[in-house]
Amino acid sequence: MPERLMGEWSKRAEQIDAHAKEHGRTGQAARVASFYQTRKPKQKTTIEGLRERWDKEAGPLLEVLRKVKDAADHDGVIDHEANRAIAGRAALFGIRNMETREAVNSQGQLIRTGLAAHVGEVSLRDVRPFVREHEEREKLLATRTQTGDAVLTRGRTTRATARLEIALSKHLALALDDTRPLASTDRLLSVLEGEALSSQQERALAKLATSRDRLIGVHGVAGSGKSTIVRALVAAVDADVRVQALAPTSSAAAELGKKANIPSQTVMNLIVSGGRKLGTRDLLVVDEAGQLSNRQALRLLELSRDTGARILFLGDNQQTGAIEQGKAFWLLQKLGLPKAELTETVRQQNEKMMKAVKEARLGEYARAIGFLDGVVSGDKASKLAKDLVDEWMDLPPQTRAATNILVLDNATRITVNANVRRALQKEGGIAAEEVPLKILAPAGLTSEERRMARLYSEGQVVMFNRDIDRIGVVRQAEYAVAGIGREAGGREVVLLETEQGRTISWDPRRTRASLVSVFNVQDRGLATGDRIQWRLATKELGLKNAERGTVERIEGEVATIRWDRTGDQKEVNLSQYKTWDHGYAETVYSSQSKTYPRVFVLAPVGSPLVTGQNFYTAITRAEFSVKLWTEDRADLVEKLKRNTGQKTSSLEGLDLIKRSGTEARLEREPARIQKERDLYDVQRRELAILRGERTRFERTDGGNSLARAGLRATETLTALIERMLRNQPQQDIPQPKEAAQTHEVRRDRGRDR
Repeated sequence: MPERLMGEWSKRAEQIDAHAKEHGRTGQAARVASFYQTRKPKQKTTIEGLRERWDKEAGPLLEVLRKVKDAADHDGVIDHEANRAIAGRAALFGIRNMETREAVNSQGQLIRTGLAAHVGEVSLRDVRPFVREHEEREKLLATRTQTGDAVLTRGRTTRATARLEIALSKHLALALDDTRPLASTDRLLSVLEGEALSSQQERALAKLATSRDRLIGVHGVAGSGKSTIVRALVAAVDADVRVQALAPTSSAAAELGKKANIPSQTVMNLIVSGGRKLGTRDLLVVDEAGQLSNRQALRLLELSRDTGARILFLGDNQQTGAIEQGKAFWLLQKLGLPKAELTETVRQQNEKMMKAVKEARLGEYARAIGFLDGVVSGDKASKLAKDLVDEWMDLPPQTRAATNILVLDNATRITVNANVRRALQKEGGIAAEEVPLKILAPAGLTSEERRMARLYSEGQVVMFNRDIDRIGVVRQAEYAVAGIGREAGGREVVLLETEQGRTISWDPRRTRASLVSVFNVQDRGLATGDRIQWRLATKELGLKNAERGTVERIEGEVATIRWDRTGDQKEVNLSQYKTWDHGYAETVYSSQSKTYPRVFVLAPVGSPLVTGQNFYTAITRAEFSVKLWTEDRADLVEKLKRNTGQKTSSLEGLDLIKRSGTEARLEREPARIQKERDLYDVQRRELAILRGERTRFERTDGGNSLARAGLRATETLTALIERMLRNQPQQDIPQPKEAAQTHEVRRDRGRDR
């Protein structure tokens, strides 16, 4: 390709830089905002039309291009036989990477993803045979029924994903009638008399308190008082029951913990700890269960099975779902999770808001928008963002503080934050003089992408969640990506540079992806009076993800911040802790579990995150009013109808939900399930005895050598039983032949539609 032609055609970066400079923006964040604001809308055309335009733009270089094409057609550009190994890796990457986000994907998406990771190395004809091979070996299964938003005429799911979802059903069957009630009748009646609950909430509380099922749920509309029920349940449970709040995000967990006055942590923290301190006396209350991925849900159910801890899931199927694969809370209900239903909202404080929420839940988006406080449309997204900020600035200070700005994606959040800061500096709300700082913004790589060296970019920062002596890295230290290199055998590696200038050659495929975080470095200015949002839970500072505060003073790179949640004032060295951003606008995903008096919502129709779930979640955050900004009201309604936001399910796509449900499972194999349930009960009792022995040794005879030997023996037995529990199934319990049942259905009906 002639360099002169590439220079003529590659003007996009110059356009973005010029726009950022024109608007006085500096740094990567500004380029992101300018990228979206200068992007032209797509136009329909034909291949012939494109070729005609390209021929015209090529001008005098057209003849050179034709010679290049003729040479490529004659000689070929890829040695297909020499690249079979690369083609196999490309196919596998496409399958694995796509299934990190969705349980079911189109065959074309899998192939395109694999090709994109190996541009110029393999072609479609190289990769397609490997995809077919996965299908022939039944590692990749053809779906036959609709799941999620998109109509997937060649939908594919993996056997591993199907088995993962089937495992949820096994856990549900084991959990039925597997524990004692949480509360005595007397305690329950006392709480029911003392709490001001609706009749629906009272029925739900009674069901939760008296259930003998180890796994149970509450499915309730947004703002139906699920946290109120938890607070009442905490008061009703027997004295020996320990209750703790969990959620996929630290802010949601902290919110429930604060409302119910119980300890809280994230789901991931509990999973990483292995649930070692859990027992039959524990009740885990999982809020925002709709955000659980399949893998998170399965690990929670495994911990419950191993320890006997009870789990109460709280959620709403119509709110924003998980980022990763699956819609586990929805699937658990379909498979037979015992649950209570709450259909009456208590959050919205006036008739118009209640009607708007009701219509949005029914999918009547035009009617829902009609009940909002107002709709502004008719301009481009960038102009609407400015108008929203102008109206927010015109509010009286007290009303402004009670009005939250919600956006759909981080690029829009950055744009709105920049507009707000300029307006506040002009008004004098924040200091005109600001300190230039660097922040770390998540790069958004999937677990599979984090394992591929070529997908890292120079200038990014890598952090590890634990020390890894093998490569000489330290937990939570920053390592700058200096480039991509190769080992002696030809394998690609990432070259990491330490703060001391030492270079580490790191192969990401040899490190578990969950231990790796990748960030982009961006520029931010911070001034006294600024609002700040913490973007990553930081244990050392006691800060949760999405927590917001106000900068009361800043000296150099040390800021004194008063945090909204606790009211505490803390000094934070922002040269050391960089996972923050300006905190004026908030994404809809971060806002879940929160309530605000008023909400301003910016919903550009072109955003892929304009979905029914996100719209419903956004408007249900408000108690009194919602105002909406969008380019075209009718276009927004049409897009909301098309894009519900529902994620895909492997069992739904394979039409196996009914067959895999607990009712069908108990009918097929009641004796096996009871035998396995009894075995786990015995093992939990033995584990509890050994843990008690260990505690007694530690408290009484910890200094005695014989006692220490006994303690070591006890710890060995405890570890052995815990390992046995984790490595189920037990050898003496034959496992159901789920794979064979699934194969039978696939052979008969699992073909492309």
